[in-house]
Amino acid sequence: MLTMDDLRAVVRYAAACAAPALVIFHKDRPEDPRPAAALDAARVVADGAPRSRLQRTAATDAHRAARDASSEAAQHAATAAADAAAAAYLHPLAKATQVRHILGSTAHAARAAELARGDDPVVAEYVITAAATRATPVVLDVLGRYPRAPQGRTRVAALMGRLDSLLRDPPPTPRVVDDLGPFFHGTRADRRPGELLTPGWRSNYGSGRLSKHIYVTASREGAPLAAELARGDGPGRVYRVEPLGPIEDDPNLTDKRFAGNPTRSYRTTEPLRVLEEITG
Repeated sequence: MLTMDDLRAVVRYAAACAAPALVIFHKDRPEDPRPAAALDAARVVADGAPRSRLQRTAATDAHRAARDASSEAAQHAATAAADAAAAAYLHPLAKATQVRHILGSTAHAARAAELARGDDPVVAEYVITAAATRATPVVLDVLGRYPRAPQGRTRVAALMGRLDSLLRDPPPTPRVVDDLGPFFHGTRADRRPGELLTPGWRSNYGSGRLSKHIYVTASREGAPLAAELARGDGPGRVYRVEPLGPIEDDPNLTDKRFAGNPTRSYRTTEPLRVLEEITG
């Protein structure tokens, strides 16, 4: 069974996940209002109105706008808006295909975002992770009534499956590592021995959001690369550091493609003490 409150929660979630991608479509077709109208139609239901032909028509129009777009990123952005309006037609049928009404808008928004940033999968991961944290208990409860997202060979299918897993599966307990180091950190910050490097700064990757972790590696090859990628002014610097708290595997690098953490990349919520700068 699905109540109207259930349905409104799903539509509200789908629209919120699709909305950030709208700017990508507008860069391609600034005069085309159809994807924005689809998001507005979704919000009408989310705000308490009954679903009607408005959502179906707006979703169809947004799909047509996707076909008219000249870039693949814009096509996915418009499709995300179309899927948000179509979320109003989620049905209580225990079929995996219904899961697209809940998660499809996010998957297309994530695909649009990574294509707009040079097909960078890290960007999509940020979008998917943010969408997972945005899901309300009602959305999680509704999702749990359906089978898992259907498997597919497309990138959108993979992203939808990734979000489905984040929402359904409890996160693994981080492994506290026993690597003896030495540990290195690449940055553009100018520090002296004894000073601290702390978490809480904007990430060097993806959206640049604030990070509660700071990262270290026991690989001499990894730290110079991190220094080159770091944000900020001045030259890249590599420090040998001492973590002042427990470290855990960096989950961004310890998935199935990097089983066992061969890059020896870690993160911690505690500061790092600078021991020396590595030069040469």
